Amino acid sequence: MAAQTSAASTLAFGRHKTLAAAAAAGPKPLPAPGSVSFPAAQPACLLSASAARRRDVAAMVSAPPAVGTAMPSLDFETSVFRKEKVSLAGHEEYIVRGGRNLFPLLPEAFKGVKQIGVIGWGSQGPAQAQNLRDSLAEAKSDIVVKIGLRKGSKSFEEARAAGFTEESGTLGDIWETVSGSDLVLLLISDAAQADNYEKIFSHMKPNSILGLSHGFLLGHLQSLGLDFPKNISVIAVCPKGMGPSVRRLYVQGKEVNGAGINSSFAVHQDVDGRATDVALAWSVALGSPFTFATTLEQEYKSDIFGERGILLGAVHGIVEALFRRYTEQGMDEESAYKNTVEGITGIISKTISKKGMLEVYNSLSEEGKKEFNKAYSASFYPCMDILYECYEDVASGSEIRSVVLAGRRFYVKRGTTSVSNGQH
Repeated sequence: MAAQTSAASTLAFGRHKTLAAAAAAGPKPLPAPGSVSFPAAQPACLLSASAARRRDVAAMVSAPPAVGTAMPSLDFETSVFRKEKVSLAGHEEYIVRGGRNLFPLLPEAFKGVKQIGVIGWGSQGPAQAQNLRDSLAEAKSDIVVKIGLRKGSKSFEEARAAGFTEESGTLGDIWETVSGSDLVLLLISDAAQADNYEKIFSHMKPNSILGLSHGFLLGHLQSLGLDFPKNISVIAVCPKGMGPSVRRLYVQGKEVNGAGINSSFAVHQDVDGRATDVALAWSVALGSPFTFATTLEQEYKSDIFGERGILLGAVHGIVEALFRRYTEQGMDEESAYKNTVEGITGIISKTISKKGMLEVYNSLSEEGKKEFNKAYSASFYPCMDILYECYEDVASGSEIRSVVLAGRRFYVKRGTTSVSNGQH
């Protein structure tokens, strides 16, 4: 039944203007430019109605246009950790392997850091604060990990339950924490960062380090023609998973060697030569099995693009397309809803997560495979066109500006200040 649902579901993707990325992730090689076909029984998306437009998109797929400046070197130097060169699809990159055996190196890598302030208690905040605290304790370091929250925040109780207290100096007011920290991990929401960055910068000590787990703030500053203050270092460590997974796999890693969430890291600004080692120490302390280099600009563009094009945009589009298709084929709305939800959250999704799209394809009947190929062919160029548009919106700063404005509308509606939301 699941296999039949998969074939029927993917057919929906070529019918409406939607970010149906699942259909575009077919198991076979991408169709050659100009080879896409739109069966008569499957009306093409408006974006693909023009043969000339299809040729334009095909040309972009064949030779994607350069966006921004040339790819920067992602090599780095560390005096504490061991750097390794790896080759991925013919491209060389440098990584640092993590592991609890590296925890004794943390005090040296965090040299000059006496207090790490974790600002926010949303998704990443609890996980990163607890992992850092536990790793530093195992390393027998006296570095303090302190949570900074808005006065009156309901998150105080949750932080106390996790072992952070005012009495021990590990929990306090957000501005007091920023002012007293040598490394400030800013883990509040994107919109909150955009609304409070000036006050945050003004409270930071000279030569302290600002740590981000998302490059959104850089994108926001660039859209305003601004940059970070020149008297602080700016780094990023970006776990490739949600906060609860970062914590759960860290705890699991105590028993299972290699468990953890990989992270990218970036050094955007280094005022005293410590930034790279501090960033790598942060990642190792989070329990990252592998840490690889990126830039803050690359991180926010790829991250926001992935959110808009896949995590948010595609899911919304898939749901809408499936529901429309089922109801247009005569299914009642309740059954259409149930089948749509099953298509998104059921065995198809779980199979893709654990075994990949190819396993879904291989599980189909021969007739189902033909339908899959037909849907994939019909949806490839329309989806690619929309994804290019999404990326251009991110790269130009338009998407960032819309996030900031949406966040402000949200806070006005709630009647709260932006720093009250620690979600990341």
